Amino acid sequence: MDFDSNIYLLTGEDPILVDVGTGMHHQDVLKWLSYTVKRNKVRRIVLTHRHYDHTGGAAGMAKELGAEVLMHADDSPAVRQGDPRQTLAYMFGVPGHPVEVTDLVDGQVLSTGSSNFQVVHTPGHTSGSISLWEKDKGILLSGDTVFVGGVGRWDLPSGNFEQLVGSVKKLLSLAPKEIYPGHGDFSQNGAEGIILEALNYLGES
Repeated sequence: MDFDSNIYLLTGEDPILVDVGTGMHHQDVLKWLSYTVKRNKVRRIVLTHRHYDHTGGAAGMAKELGAEVLMHADDSPAVRQGDPRQTLAYMFGVPGHPVEVTDLVDGQVLSTGSSNFQVVHTPGHTSGSISLWEKDKGILLSGDTVFVGGVGRWDLPSGNFEQLVGSVKKLLSLAPKEIYPGHGDFSQNGAEGIILEALNYLGES
């Protein structure tokens, strides 16, 4: 969807929406959700990091769904303040929009009723980037830390190369089976190999 991030719905009795895109396709996302769950069932929106292509639609989506928005405490101030530079909203030619958010911490578990996703702090792309890890099923939502065929940039505000390397190594240690990144393709097998490729891309092995 243009510049939008991938958007995921973690299903169960208490489903969770992960990332919301820029908001440019707000109605399309709502229509997609309506095919899957009742609108008032989605009570939580988790943002994997501060960037506008993941967070721009958060205020509108939260209002529409009556949902709480959650993200890591290291990225939440930029989104809470609607900082156009820290969120990169200015790169999309729009002013920042403040969003009411609740802080998440590393290790926190978010349950949908049928799955338990652990918050894994994976700084490097931004200081408050997170991944979501479902250990029992081997499912990893990697945000913009690892893509199928690459990694997220580390040259934007609060990005850090050394932290990104450490985060990729952390994700590799989880030995996931499936990987669902913040952009592009996902893979339902061979996730470890994809993360190894990311380490090689970073000059590590």
